[in-house]
Amino acid sequence: MKIGKWVLSGLMLVCIALQAQPQLVSGDFRRNNETGQWRSTSIPNGYTIPEVVIHVDSIDFTAHTIRASADLTVAATSPILTTYFDLLGFTIDSIAINQQLPFYSYNDTVLAVSLPGMMNPGDTTVISVYYHGQPAQDASGWGGFYFNGNYAFNLGVGFAADPHNYGRAWYPCFDDFTTRSKYEFFITTPSSLAAFCNGTLQQQLFNPNGTVTWHWKMNQTIPSYLVSMAVGPYYSLQRTSNGIPVEWAALTTDTVAVLNTFSTLDTTLSRFIGGYGPYPFDKVGYCLVPFNNGAMEHASSIHIGRAFINGSQTYATLWAHELSHMWWGDKVTCSTAQDMWLNEGFASYNEAWYTQFISGQTAYRNWIRTNHRKQLQFAHTPAGDGSYLTMNNIPQEYTYGSHVYNKGADMVHTLRNYMGDSLFFAGCQTYMNNMAYNGASSYDLRDQLTAGSGINMNRFFDDWIFTPGWPHFSIDSVVYVPGGLDHYYVYTRQRSVGNNHLYAMPVDITFSDGVTDTTVSVLIDSVTNVFHIPIYFLAGWIALDRYEKVSDAISDNISTVTSTGVQAINETNVTLNVQSVSVPASLVRAEHNFVPPDPFKQSNPGIRLSDYHYWKIDGLFEPGFLSKGTFVYDGSTSGTTGYLDNTFITTNEDSLLILYREGTWDDWHPVVASTHNIGPSSTDKRGSFTVDTLKQGEYTLGMYDYTLSVAEQPLFSKMQLLIYPNPASGSCTINLPAEGDSAGKIVILDNGGRLVSTFPTEKGERSLIWQIPDRTTGKYIVLYTNGKGTVASGSVVLTGR
Repeated sequence: MKIGKWVLSGLMLVCIALQAQPQLVSGDFRRNNETGQWRSTSIPNGYTIPEVVIHVDSIDFTAHTIRASADLTVAATSPILTTYFDLLGFTIDSIAINQQLPFYSYNDTVLAVSLPGMMNPGDTTVISVYYHGQPAQDASGWGGFYFNGNYAFNLGVGFAADPHNYGRAWYPCFDDFTTRSKYEFFITTPSSLAAFCNGTLQQQLFNPNGTVTWHWKMNQTIPSYLVSMAVGPYYSLQRTSNGIPVEWAALTTDTVAVLNTFSTLDTTLSRFIGGYGPYPFDKVGYCLVPFNNGAMEHASSIHIGRAFINGSQTYATLWAHELSHMWWGDKVTCSTAQDMWLNEGFASYNEAWYTQFISGQTAYRNWIRTNHRKQLQFAHTPAGDGSYLTMNNIPQEYTYGSHVYNKGADMVHTLRNYMGDSLFFAGCQTYMNNMAYNGASSYDLRDQLTAGSGINMNRFFDDWIFTPGWPHFSIDSVVYVPGGLDHYYVYTRQRSVGNNHLYAMPVDITFSDGVTDTTVSVLIDSVTNVFHIPIYFLAGWIALDRYEKVSDAISDNISTVTSTGVQAINETNVTLNVQSVSVPASLVRAEHNFVPPDPFKQSNPGIRLSDYHYWKIDGLFEPGFLSKGTFVYDGSTSGTTGYLDNTFITTNEDSLLILYREGTWDDWHPVVASTHNIGPSSTDKRGSFTVDTLKQGEYTLGMYDYTLSVAEQPLFSKMQLLIYPNPASGSCTINLPAEGDSAGKIVILDNGGRLVSTFPTEKGERSLIWQIPDRTTGKYIVLYTNGKGTVASGSVVLTGR
């Protein structure tokens, strides 16, 4: 489903019995923490429900009630005396077993029925439940049973419900992901309306009172939440696709819009069949319902908001998402809500795959890149699920959250690239075949992918599915050794965010000279690795995971620069302002790294570095290329742009600066030739830095923090700088200590710890003159640093000019 958090409304615990009340002793029951009620959490051992026949005899569109009955076939697998069903908030009219009236109890949540006698393994019986009332709608507003004018329809999941399965909102069932039954339906409607259900229409019965009973039958087993009915002023629009019947329940005026919106159905169905195996049900079906918050993947009868079928391709990925559920969720269903990514993560990924085979590889990469960046930025924050989660143990309140849908799609993207297309789809088909019409766990998927591909998938699932957070892979340095064959020694580095786990992952290294590209796959499995790679040409650019196959803690993108002007490098928070172009065109790759930057190599000069992210700029910078670069920061808690610097920016933004280093061998230093674009407010934590000349290397944010300098004061006090005149105006002389025998630099901070100026000192230099620019009066801190760190300090009072 495509699109919910909640408080489930309490119901009074009321027991209604015809005679004696059986004890709720068989099976697994627990008290719901929110409602205080008892309800079942797994089907009791001892019986299955192979068939269910649902009769809806009347629908009151004004009072929003139904009168119905359900015939539930119970098959014993061990001796049983009592059966239990979930049913939410109805009035029980009667219960019959072979024309007998059994004992039963009902507390508005669980219906317990005493059997006339012991059922032994192999025995079957039919329990008929007659009931009426108002079907439940979920507290979240998403799920349950809806009335809208002359429409009545259900959505089989309740976002706020516990458990989320919501078949019990309108018929008695065992409401979990693993209990599967075949279904028949007899839905009676006014003659002006039609009913659509799972499966195929068997017949229409025209009743003497002018109503019509619609008889539908589902030949495959499905769990309770995939059972559906929709009643409305429908007609049936039918065709075939790939030899499979297709049916839309729509208004006659919707015909053109339906056909246009589903114009790519043939291709989509063909691709899904080719990737995941035969279509698993008797028809492809969609019911257009008056619901504007998404769609629900009821097997062979998808309920989708009519507003999304508007004749355009705007919402094509929505119907494709739901169609892919016929495999991922309906043919094979996650056995618990904690593994919901098996349903929704794969269906969300199939939106990307749909984009790929309909719109091409560039569109696919854009989809994946945008989704990936959002997960890195938000999934673990209050705008997402609040913390880093494993994929296979999602808490109940986040069953339909960011990790399940969106990180799930990201994991499938990485999984597909890890296995390669042929083995990935072979493994998926093995999973579909061996787990068909059953529940499955992440461990089942792992084992079936292993069986179908011949690749041992244990390590991949340990790293990516059973571990929270993300790995981070980077090139630490490269050593080039020329010869008859060029040799490169590439040193890689592995870090992580949200875990302390060490990954083992094949990652591509691409060598490029602008004409020839050579890509080599290496296994990064340690904190640091070194790879010896011989190449037949001199590479101007060496890139890790250039084609974004691995969903690690980096969001990156490449801009091919062919014209001057402003060019955003999407999903990286970097924008170019190209001053001059080159021939051939330059390639600029921006990496937004969602791990903290390395610390200063030397003593901290009173600057606190970002605690969350940094950028790397590389690519092929051809002669003649010149560009400014803008780096955007955002310390807000906006769910669309923020959560980048919200823990880092703790004071006024005028204490921020941008720093640069050429590589891991270099130290961070402030970019003096830059502009700080604070914007309309210096306290909203939003702004950017524009560097005048964009260079290849790494950039990060810093914040002047005078407390860091104060912390180093004992070191400063060992050696004081002689500064004169003091107070000064116009200029002053700074005498350097004997440590001036090595090159260093002077750093000048104002009394708030903000950088004023920095300039280098030469080896052997004993003094220098600071030409003081026009500025306000006040006290300024002067630091002298060299290879030994910050070795001397002093202060000067400026009196202005």
